[in-house]
Amino acid sequence: MQPSHENERSIRTQPPLKNAERRDRIKPSTTPTGRALGFERGVVTVIALIAVLLGAAVLLVGTGWLGLFRAQRPLADPILVQWLSDNSRLALVIAIVLGVLLFALGLWWVIRALRPESRPDVRLERGSAELTVTAAALTEAVRADAEQVTGVNRAHVRMAGDERRPSLRLTLSLQEGTNVRQVWEDLDAKVLSRAREALGTDTLPTAIRLRLDRAPRQRVR
Repeated sequence: MQPSHENERSIRTQPPLKNAERRDRIKPSTTPTGRALGFERGVVTVIALIAVLLGAAVLLVGTGWLGLFRAQRPLADPILVQWLSDNSRLALVIAIVLGVLLFALGLWWVIRALRPESRPDVRLERGSAELTVTAAALTEAVRADAEQVTGVNRAHVRMAGDERRPSLRLTLSLQEGTNVRQVWEDLDAKVLSRAREALGTDTLPTAIRLRLDRAPRQRVR
């Protein structure tokens, strides 16, 4: 049976999708799949840059690139040493205050880094009535719906964001040979749409991570 040339012609003459239409169909998620570490990375980067600049300055001075007189001077400025010896009490107070401030800053940073990420509840308002949907109830409902999708073995769901801008994080374990596109469409049509409808919102930022479950090895006897 020969293929129909008319079908081939119709396929070839279909106009290509415009870039705007492609962007409307597929939009990259801005919801992080894990805890955001931008602040910690920024602080470490700034400290590293300061350390590199100080090291480069000391190296330039010590090698005499900025003049032999500066290279031969002692590391501790004699004027500063003399001032510290004349004002020892004031220098001690300043050192103690700086030490306390650095300790408090380090303690705050450690607490902030070890603090569990918030899992916000969602408040729904219907006129004068108000309903609070807990994060545990919402994630359990989304997990149960996601595990009903064909090809999904397990699903792990958690809330992220805050009360004003909640978001979801989904981690799906797929079976081998699963049609990922079909899973994606079912998630949007059957799972996420129900969550948006239940929350009374048109948008619910969601980050989805897909993992492939390995098939159990069979022993050859």
